[in-house]
Amino acid sequence: MRFVSIAVVAAATLAAGCTDSNITGVAHRSGAGDVVLFASNRADDNFEIYRIAANGEDLRRLTVDRVNNDLAPVVSHDGKHVAWQKEIVAPDGGVTSVEIWVMDIDGRNQHVVVRNAAENLNPSWAAGDSAVVYESRAPGNSDIFRVSLASGAALNLTSNPFADQYPRVSPDGTKILFQSNRTLNFDIYVMSLDGSGVRDLTVNPADDRFASWASDGAHVVWSRFTDSFDIFLMAADGSGQHPIVASAFEETNPSVSPDGASVVYQTNRYPRSSLEIAAIDGSGAHSLTGSASRPAVSDVAPWWTAAAP
Repeated sequence: MRFVSIAVVAAATLAAGCTDSNITGVAHRSGAGDVVLFASNRADDNFEIYRIAANGEDLRRLTVDRVNNDLAPVVSHDGKHVAWQKEIVAPDGGVTSVEIWVMDIDGRNQHVVVRNAAENLNPSWAAGDSAVVYESRAPGNSDIFRVSLASGAALNLTSNPFADQYPRVSPDGTKILFQSNRTLNFDIYVMSLDGSGVRDLTVNPADDRFASWASDGAHVVWSRFTDSFDIFLMAADGSGQHPIVASAFEETNPSVSPDGASVVYQTNRYPRSSLEIAAIDGSGAHSLTGSASRPAVSDVAPWWTAAAP
C-alpha cells in the first residue's frame, strides 16, 4: 500500500499563502537553554529533524536520511530524547508506511519503536518517558495508541470509528489531548491516560486542530480554521477560548515555551512554511526561521523545549 507523503501535504497546504539558518527578526530572550525542534527540507529534497536555539542561533541537524522523511519531533520530559515519525519512501517516491522512532537529543542512538506497515503519526511522551502515545491508522481509521518502550506492546486507547488524531499528553501525565471528527467537524478532545472520560473541549462548528498543552497544564493552545487557521488559547477545561495570533495567513502547530510566556508556530507568511514566535497574548510576533529569499524551504511542526544545548 502507498500513502500520500504527510510532509508534502503539509508544505502544499501552507504554500497557498543543511547548517545555514536564514534567521531573521527579533529573538525571544527568556530561557537561555530553550531550543525549538522542527522538520525541514532546507538541506536535501526530503525532510529531516533540526534543532535551533529559541533566540535563532545554533542551528543543528539531527537526522541525515536523504531518502525517508523525518517529521513531528517531540522531546521527552527529561530533555534527553526525541520521538518523531519517519515516512518510509519507495523508489518511486510513494510513502509505503510511517514509523515512530526515538533518538538522543543530540541525534545519536536512533532506533524504531513502532513498525507495522501502517501510518503511525504524531508521537507524544507519556509521563516518566517509558512510553509513547501516538496516532495510528493500523485499525483502518485513526486511533490513539500507547506503546511501551520496554516491551514494545501497543494498546489502542480510543477504538473509535471516527478519526482520532494528534495526541498530546499533559505535563502531569494524567490526560491526553487529541483532535477528532466525532461531531463531523474536528474538535479538540481530552481523555484520561487510559482512554476513559473522553470530553469535547471546543464544541465549535469551526475546524479545531493541533492542540498542545502549556507547561503549567492549565492552558491549551490550538489552531482554529474559519477563513484561515489562527492560534487560539483556552483554559484546560475548555473555558475562555480566544484567538491570540490571527491573520490572513495559516498559523498551525503551536507549541508553548517552557516559561509559558511565548508560543512558536508554523506559518506560510514567508511564503512557504516557516516558524514564528509571539508572546502568549499574541503580541510581538516575529520570524524564527522565515525568509522570503528561500521560497523552496519548508520548516514545519515546531516543538519548544527547555532541553540543554
